Amino acid sequence: MKKLAPVMVALGAISYGIPATLFKLANREGVANGPLLFWSFLSAAVLLTVGQLVHGRRLRQQGTNWRQVSQVIAAGTASGFTNTFYITALHYIPVAVAAIMLMQSVWLSVLLGAIMQHRRPTRLQVLSIGVVLLGTVLAADLLPITEPISWIGLALSFLAAVAYACTLQFTASLGNQLQPITKTWLLCIGALGLIVIVWGPQLMTVPVTITAIKWGLLTAFFSMILPLLCYTLFMPQLALGVGPILSSLELPASIAVAWVILKEQVSGWQLVGVGLIISAVVISNWLTARKTAA
Repeated sequence: MKKLAPVMVALGAISYGIPATLFKLANREGVANGPLLFWSFLSAAVLLTVGQLVHGRRLRQQGTNWRQVSQVIAAGTASGFTNTFYITALHYIPVAVAAIMLMQSVWLSVLLGAIMQHRRPTRLQVLSIGVVLLGTVLAADLLPITEPISWIGLALSFLAAVAYACTLQFTASLGNQLQPITKTWLLCIGALGLIVIVWGPQLMTVPVTITAIKWGLLTAFFSMILPLLCYTLFMPQLALGVGPILSSLELPASIAVAWVILKEQVSGWQLVGVGLIISAVVISNWLTARKTAA
């Protein structure tokens, strides 16, 4: 399982790169952000509840208590905050700028992990993070900046990065005695609760449509079920700092999916940026695996 961990965490990160395109397609069909997020998280919660009832053991049988369960549910709100802050930020700044800010979660997660585990990141991890951030700037096709940038948008997208960094760390450190499906289910419940609270006013004014439910079901798989299962099951198997570096694959995946489905143009500099990110991920994990084997 430990050998598969980098591949599966990378799969979770790639999965996180898909919903951005799905959100755009849903918006083209007139689905508002609030209902889209609500039906996405509700669908994930319902599906995971069914999975928990069929395959999961009761919480008492998993060596946990209500305090630990409450911590995992509270940690799930981080995913809800990530989506809420990011979607709101897009009203103020371009997608490229928001993507740059969201990728700050790479170093934020390493910093948070170092504080929580009382261990310094290695030089290789620091170098890999630097290469990832450089690749992110190029892959997002941000430069040159020709328009004023909203500080509100920057603040909101940075908060999304903070929330995403918390998601990465919490899935690796909390509730590891729980079954993966149980832990993912509890995280999803926390995220759904946050979405209902934040987007409640819009949900009460926008009518329910089959279109919103359809896109909610589709985005639920890629934005919650698959990535959280991958992170919950395999993130604890990785060394400090490796998971956040792997999570940077979200941006190349987002660019690739947008190019294939939305026919968005990809520049040469974006390809260079994607290459830098992938190279940093591959080299970092290869050297880490080689060091561990030695």
